[in-house]
Amino acid sequence: MKTDIANSFNKTPMLLAMMIIATGQVGVSIYLPSLPMISEALSIDAGQAQWLVTLFLVGFGLSQLIYGPLSDAIGRRPVFILGQGIYLLGTLLCVLFSQNIYILVLGRLLQGLGAGSASVLGRSVLRDSYDGAQLTKALSYISMTASIMPIIAPVFGGWIAFHLGWQAVFWFVMVYLLAIFVLGWFILPETLPYQPRRFEPSKLLSTYAKLIINPQVIGSASYNWISYLGAVVSLSLFPYLMQQELGLTAAQYGSLMIIPSTGLLVGSVALNVFSRYVSTSKMLAVAIAISAFSGIWLWFTEMTVFNLLFAFTWLTVAQGLSFPISISLLLAPHKRQAGAVSALSGSIQMVIAGVFGALLVENWVTSQSTLAVFYVVSAMAMGLVLVSSQWRQHQVNAVNVID
Repeated sequence: MKTDIANSFNKTPMLLAMMIIATGQVGVSIYLPSLPMISEALSIDAGQAQWLVTLFLVGFGLSQLIYGPLSDAIGRRPVFILGQGIYLLGTLLCVLFSQNIYILVLGRLLQGLGAGSASVLGRSVLRDSYDGAQLTKALSYISMTASIMPIIAPVFGGWIAFHLGWQAVFWFVMVYLLAIFVLGWFILPETLPYQPRRFEPSKLLSTYAKLIINPQVIGSASYNWISYLGAVVSLSLFPYLMQQELGLTAAQYGSLMIIPSTGLLVGSVALNVFSRYVSTSKMLAVAIAISAFSGIWLWFTEMTVFNLLFAFTWLTVAQGLSFPISISLLLAPHKRQAGAVSALSGSIQMVIAGVFGALLVENWVTSQSTLAVFYVVSAMAMGLVLVSSQWRQHQVNAVNVID
C-alpha cells in the first residue's frame, strides 16, 4: 500500500484514516451543547459536568500510550477492532445509565480509553502509506477531519439535544460507532509496512523516556498541544456564555458553531496553496500571529455572539495552518516508530487539554476577557517554541558546516 511520491496521489489510505480519526473526535465535543442541560437534569454544577469532558480526554490521552506501540507491533487492524470495541462498551453504559452521574462518568472514561486508538491509527495509517510532500498533503486533509469534527459535532449534538433530549445524543453516537465499526471490519486493510512482531511492554517506558526528552519531538508537538488546549477551553466555555448569558438555545448554539469550521477549511486550504511558496516556519509564524489577533479582538470588544464567533473562527484558521505542519515535522523522522511517537504526542495533548482545560474553565477562563488573555498567552507560548526550534536548527546547521 506504499505510495511512490512520484506517482499520483492515492486517496484511499487518506479516506480510511479520516474515517478512523473521526470516531475519536466526535466523542470530544458532540456532548458540549448538552452540558448546561445535563447540569440541570442531574442537579450538578458546571464544574462537575466538566468531568464528562475531562475524563474522556484523559482516557483518550493515556490509552494512546498503549495503542501506539501495540499497533507498531501487531498491526493497525487488530488495534482498530480492540479500541472501537471498548469505545462501544463505554457508549452502551452511557445509553443505559444516563441518569446516574457516576456510571455516566465511568462510561465517558471507557469511551475515551477506546477512542484513543482512533487518533493513533489515523496518523499511523498515513505514515505507513505516504512519504515527503504526499505525507504533508495527506495530513493537511486529515487535519480538517481532526479539527473540524470537534466543531461540526456540536451542531448535531445541539440539534439532537434540543429536539430529542440530551440522552438521544448518546444513542446517536452508539449508532454512528456501530456503523464505523462494521465498515472498518470489512474494508480496513492492514497497512503496517513490515512484518508484525511481538509486543514487548517492557520496552514501552524506555521508548517513551527517549522520546519525551527528544527536543525534536517536544518542539514539533507543542504547537498542537497549545492550540488544542485553546479549542477545548473555548468549546467548554462557549455553551455557558452563549446559552446561559446570551440566551441561545442548544440548537441555535450548535448551528452557529458550524461557522468556525470554515476557518479550519480556510487555514488548511491556505496551507496547501502557499506551502509550495512559503517556508513552514513562516507559515507557523502567521498562525501564531492570527492566534494573538483572536485574543486582542476579544479584549477590545464587548461580549456578543458575533465577537465570540469571530475570534474563535480566526483561532481555527490558525489551527488549520499549524496542525498539519506540526504533525508532519513530528512524524517525518520516525518511520518505524510512527505509532509510538503519535501516541506520545496525542496522549500529552489530550491529558493537557483534559486536566488543564478543566482547571482553566473552573478557576480562571470564565468570561470573554479572561478568554482573551488566554488566547494571547497561548500565542506567546507558541512563539517561544518557534524561536527556540529555529535557534536549535541554526545550531545544528552551524555544526554541520564546521564538520
